[in-house]
This record gives sequence, C-alpha cells and structure tokens, in this order.
Amino acid sequence: MSAGEKSSAGAGRMVQLLFGIAVAASFLLPIVWLVAGSLRPSNEIFTALNPLSIGSFIPPQPTLANYGSALGGAFRTGLINSIIVAACTVVVGLLVCAAAAFALSAMRWRGREVVFAIIVFSFLIPEEVVAIPLSAIFARAGLQNTYIALILPFVGSGMVIFLLRQFFLAIPRSLIEAAQIDGAGWLRIFLQIFLPLSRPALVGAGVILFNGQWQAYLWPLLVTTRQDMFLAPITLGLMVGERSSDYGQVFAASTILSLIPAAILLGFQRFFTDSVAMSGVKE
Repeated sequence: MSAGEKSSAGAGRMVQLLFGIAVAASFLLPIVWLVAGSLRPSNEIFTALNPLSIGSFIPPQPTLANYGSALGGAFRTGLINSIIVAACTVVVGLLVCAAAAFALSAMRWRGREVVFAIIVFSFLIPEEVVAIPLSAIFARAGLQNTYIALILPFVGSGMVIFLLRQFFLAIPRSLIEAAQIDGAGWLRIFLQIFLPLSRPALVGAGVILFNGQWQAYLWPLLVTTRQDMFLAPITLGLMVGERSSDYGQVFAASTILSLIPAAILLGFQRFFTDSVAMSGVKE
C-alpha cells in the first residue's frame, strides 16, 4: 500500500470515528442532561441551559433532594407496583412462552405451522387496536384494579415465543430421540434438556418481557382507576401538571425509570445478544 493510500485510509477512519462520536453524543447528551437536571434544584434546571455550556451538564452543587421527594410520594407506590408486576410477568411469561415455543418446535402435530403463523401475526398488530376492546372484557370480568389485569396480557408475547422457538430449533433432534429411548416424556425433555440448554435465550426473553411491561402506559391506564394500583409510568405522568410541575421530581423519577431497565440490559447483554444471534440457527 502506497503512502497516499495509507493517508486516505487513515482519513477515512478518522471521518468514521468523528461520525460515530457525533451519533453517540446525540443519544447520550439528552440522558446526561436528564441525570444532571435531577441533581439540581428545580429552579435551576432550565436556567442552566442559557447559555449552553459544559456547566449545563455538570451541576455545580449536586443534591439528592429531588430523589427523596420523588420517592416520598405516589411515585414510590407506582415503582413498587411496577417492580412486582414486571417480575411476575417475567416469571409467568417465561413459563408460558417457553412451553408454547417447545410445543411449536420439538413436538410435531397437525396445524403447527398455522398456529405459529397466527402467533407471528399477533405481535405485528399494534397494541392500540386491541387495548380498548380487551380492557372492556377485563372490566366485565371484574378484573379492573388487579395485578392479574396488569400481568395477564403480557405473559403470552408473540415476539418471545418466536425467538424461543427459533432457538429451540437449533437444539439437535438426536437429543430428543435419545431421551425418548431412555423413556423420557415430553415434560422431562422440556425441563431437563431444552431449558438448561436455552439459558441465553431465556435471559434474552426475560429482558424483552421486563422491558415491555416496564414501559407499558396505555394498558395500565385503561385497567387501573385506583391510585394505589397505578404503575410508575402513570404516576410519572401525573407529576406533570397543567399549570405547574416540579421538574426536579419529574427528572429524578424519569432517571430512576430509565436506569433500572438500562442496568438490567447491561447486566445481561451477553445473554441477550447470544439469544438473538442463535435464534436463526437450525440444526
């Protein structure tokens, strides 16, 4: 490679690096400002932007008062409800979705592909299309303001079933045949072979279920009317008043809601990427 080609390649890499930094900054700066605003007194959050400088993103005297105020009101109840509902959704959802994916991958029965096509189609339908009719059904069943109403619609995720099925298809069929020769039934094959081999996929599915439930707003708004049953996103919305708002509390609550799923995603990132990478692999 000539000196001119090396110089051109170096310039190209520099341009790519600068472009990557600019894109990363465009995503990170709003988050940094959100966290910085949560550490400022409410009357300084927006005044710090005029003029815009590095000081706009670094509070000179950080304070945790906004977090204390946010966690001392209705947001704390909503946060506890969100944690309970999200945790239950992950546990029950993994059992339901893994069982469905196992039936659609390992077991062979007539109409399996049709059922799978319906499941795939189900997660392509926008939530808003079915939310209102479904909430009316829950209301007639007397399930409003219950954890069942908040959890049940999220446990049968079509996306999660799809990902787990694709992962299960990568498990060699010979393992199933060997287990059947040893006298194992479908339940034993599912519990002792498929689940232990599918830990990355199960972790990735759990992250998807948790994130979907954690950021849910429309459905909890339709099926809850009591303040003690509100989830954290709803209580956050109630903090923003029509005439006045304590933006310090709003920023603190928003930071908490953002950091919890981010921490979970970062903690299980390796399993999540492995599950997506192997979801399209077949034997």
